[in-house]
Amino acid sequence: MTGERYDVAIIGAGVVGCAIAREFSRYRLRAILIEALSDLGGGASKGNSAILSTGSDTPIGSLECRLVTRGHERYRAEAPGLGLPILSVGSLTVAWNEAEAAALARMHAEIASAGFRSAELVDREAVYRRVPALAPGAVAAVWEPEEAIVDPFSTPYAYALDAVVNGVAFRASSPVTAALHDGEAWHLATPQGPVAAGLVVNCGGLWGDRVDALAGFADFTIRPRRGEFLVFDKSARQLLDVVLKPVPTPQYRGVLAAPTVFGNVLVGPTAEDVDDPDDWRVTGAGLDRLRRAARAMLPALLEHEVTATYCGLRPASERPEYRIVARPDRRWITVGGIRSTGLSGALGIAEHVAGLAFDGMLPAERKAETIPVRVPSLLEGGARPWMDAARLAADPAYGEIVCHCEGVSLGEIRDALASPLPPRSLKALRRRTRAMFGRCQGFFCGARVLAELERHARRAGRAAQ
Repeated sequence: MTGERYDVAIIGAGVVGCAIAREFSRYRLRAILIEALSDLGGGASKGNSAILSTGSDTPIGSLECRLVTRGHERYRAEAPGLGLPILSVGSLTVAWNEAEAAALARMHAEIASAGFRSAELVDREAVYRRVPALAPGAVAAVWEPEEAIVDPFSTPYAYALDAVVNGVAFRASSPVTAALHDGEAWHLATPQGPVAAGLVVNCGGLWGDRVDALAGFADFTIRPRRGEFLVFDKSARQLLDVVLKPVPTPQYRGVLAAPTVFGNVLVGPTAEDVDDPDDWRVTGAGLDRLRRAARAMLPALLEHEVTATYCGLRPASERPEYRIVARPDRRWITVGGIRSTGLSGALGIAEHVAGLAFDGMLPAERKAETIPVRVPSLLEGGARPWMDAARLAADPAYGEIVCHCEGVSLGEIRDALASPLPPRSLKALRRRTRAMFGRCQGFFCGARVLAELERHARRAGRAAQ
């Protein structure tokens, strides 16, 4: 088993793996990003609450807290240049009785002393001023103005696109089936052919422990945690303009309600440990629990239609902490147990992993400059190509609306398919454009979107011949 040689191979193209690939693209080395699925961001990264956390809700003093805090800082600085929207809506962690209020006061004192000084303990009146539709009975809350909502689908795509444009190779549909070390390099077997790399970074997410096992490592075991969500129609957005959180317990952060950058309101997640890392079921019991939670927080939510339900799987391990392990003697770095904070922490994790790699495992000559990239903003109410008279005049396809629920034009779908990193499945095309994500869930536009994807695949096939 030989294969083309790279300086570093990153296994797993979730949001963390894509961020790490982007980080390595800033240096003069050969890197490859390897993904088991047909497209990036199709595992744990596709199902989360899309909240950019400050890190205050992570264990104070932990590696997770440090990297999420750094990730939050970097995201705010770098995401706008990538075209990624950030809405700083803030969050309210709400106490509903005196016992929760006492726990909330302790939580506020702890996070304030840890440096999260924008967090503010507010009274009942301040809570209802911010959320008039909140159910009666709230006692107090912690207000955190720096919490934000972001686009969870475009984020890994932006990172990966930036990496690819700046020289990182990308190989999809390539689960790693064997990993052998010959004393100088790792040789990774995949269905698309072998890959040789001087350093391997395992970001396998839900399958991270199994990838580690291929290399002979057994530091932790992934215990997938399933979280189900309800997505309410855009008509519900008027009810909520902040993130609502319950007072967390040591075992569970609880069900939250949050607006989305796409104009919806989501409620979730549940939390259920499962054995199968492919158990993406949405259950009746889970949805009933979410409806009860919605009624307890925002009763008026239940007057609005549910547009969609979905399930996320978090790659938790047997200990509630990040499992980032560097093995300099074997030139292998494990990035596991990232759980629910991967979206917020990805850029901080990437920076940390690069530091580990460049501490004797890889050369670290930084590039003088890189090629900037931007992805289309899918922010609800933001500027879209069909609003631009010049673009319409240049290409009428931007005026031909295919998905009427989300206002997605034929031109936008074709742009996504013409990307240097095109979507390789219908679900991936949905995540890149929002087509089929609206109220009708593709009933009206699904056949047309699929036809465009198939037409592109045929053209790509002919070009490859």
